[in-house]
Amino acid sequence: MIDLLTDEQSMWRGHVTRAESAFLEKVRAFAASDVAPFTDQWERDEEIPRGVFRKAGRLGLMGVTVPGRLGGRGFGYAAYALAIREIARHSGALAIDIAAHNALAVGHILAQGSPAQHRKAFPRLVDGTWLGAWALTESEAGSDSGGVLTTAAERPGGRWELNGFKRFITLGRTADMLVVIATTGTGTDGRKEISAFLVEKSQIRPVRKVPTSGLRASETSEFRLVRARGQLLGRRGSGPAAALACLDKGRIGVAAVSLGLARAALDAALGHAGSRRQFGKRLNEFQAIQFMLADCEVELRAAELLVLDAAIRATRGGRHSKESSVAKLYASEAASRICNRALQIHGGYGYTRDIPVERFWRDARLSEIGEGSSEIQRMVISRALIKAADQSLASAR
Repeated sequence: MIDLLTDEQSMWRGHVTRAESAFLEKVRAFAASDVAPFTDQWERDEEIPRGVFRKAGRLGLMGVTVPGRLGGRGFGYAAYALAIREIARHSGALAIDIAAHNALAVGHILAQGSPAQHRKAFPRLVDGTWLGAWALTESEAGSDSGGVLTTAAERPGGRWELNGFKRFITLGRTADMLVVIATTGTGTDGRKEISAFLVEKSQIRPVRKVPTSGLRASETSEFRLVRARGQLLGRRGSGPAAALACLDKGRIGVAAVSLGLARAALDAALGHAGSRRQFGKRLNEFQAIQFMLADCEVELRAAELLVLDAAIRATRGGRHSKESSVAKLYASEAASRICNRALQIHGGYGYTRDIPVERFWRDARLSEIGEGSSEIQRMVISRALIKAADQSLASAR
């Protein structure tokens, strides 16, 4: 069996089982045969065919960490991150769709769903039959879940009815099952009570696919809920805590997408610098180019280690909010810098759509915004540091 973990990923050895390594080899083959040849066409069409997700599901990519009893692969987050990373090397759009499906939609249902809801969702959400979406974001709500305006009202018989508008929802129009975050009243503290609901595709009214700068083939949607029927997912009022737990996992996926895009950009830069000649010399003989390549490699290796740290903690089941934010913050910003340098090394060629470098550059930018912007990550990290420091001071008194 070929070892997927090449020299630049050697730090992942020891954290991936033989079964996971075999799975990752299949992911690599899938990316080479079913993703790479079609990425440019998907970019032009701004759409990924549904059949691609079905193939990914049969491979296990749609339920990487879901237990085997529910139809998933039951693998750890190191394998999950490497799988997303491998897809992102060829298509950031497909990688971000698969990552959101796994960590947010499937992850929320797995964590809070009742046995009946699990039977309804699985294995169809993990074998590629169904796609899942996670709908939090609105015009006034994203990282601030308190801005949610979508409402859910309980009707006779325990039935819930949702009304509102959601935007920037990955797979929003095409998902068969959605987790929708809505307000269910006011808590004892006077704040909005936020809850999560399972909503089927038939209950939403699609508005449009949002035209984005990067990740154009990804399904980023707006839709309305008009007297939509939903099932309460988890305990009433537990929406914010459940959402944050999902985002901790989701940020590992976004960081992994960043790793894949950055590696693809650096590989392209290395190839161009080794073949392009100026002033009678190869580009990689100029010190300015050499230093740019060195900076890319240093940042990418550092990002890999941070993502690995978060993935290990997630697999162990411990709290990893700070570590996921650190990994997502650094990997996303490093990927933008690496893709920018790669474009610069390519010169005028890099700015054209004849080669994929400008796509890597555009795609990487979303990672600094989605699933909590860089500024939000800095808030999460600083709060964790201050809390730990305060606790240390208190215990020393």
